[in-house]
Amino acid sequence: MFITVTTSRPKPDQFEKIETFLSKFLPRLEQQSGVVAIYHYVRPERGDDTTLVIWENQEAVKNYREGSLIQEAVAFEKELNLPSTREGYPLAYATSFEA
Repeated sequence: MFITVTTSRPKPDQFEKIETFLSKFLPRLEQQSGVVAIYHYVRPERGDDTTLVIWENQEAVKNYREGSLIQEAVAFEKELNLPSTREGYPLAYATSFEA
């Protein structure tokens, strides 16, 4: 498995716009081949937000990053002038659990 981490530091007035965008974007991302799970959280007191995606393998990430869906996220970030950091790592340990 592989994990990607996307982080940004929105301005306070951007959080609502981001949540609206993600409410439509993340369900479509979840439908991408190879997505195992998605977690998104916001820490307004620290001024950041993070999206974690667990993928079946690095090839699935590569296919997503070469596809059109990520271009929507990049365009949205440019529209808000919101720099984001995207990282990816092989997942060393994972376990299933019931929430």
